[in-house]
Amino acid sequence: MDGVSDKHAVSSDSDEGSESRGTARLVILGIAAVLLVWFAVANLGSVSIKFWIAERRAPLILVIVIAGVLGALITLLAQRFGSRRN
Repeated sequence: MDGVSDKHAVSSDSDEGSESRGTARLVILGIAAVLLVWFAVANLGSVSIKFWIAERRAPLILVIVIAGVLGALITLLAQRFGSRRN
């Protein structure tokens, strides 16, 4: 009977650890999002963007937001394809 209760205790501990990791990830994600938004709002000037052929001017906030979204997308894709290989 003790072996059954011990297994339940271990399962409960791992569930709590999983919840705390999930909470920590959400807090870190929230902090990163706030920092990105703060950085973007603090840089409202206009910048020149050079492509291979053309050059355009755009608000720096737009460039920062697009770079952040592309970085998040690359990270998401890397995690998904990396987890499939294992």
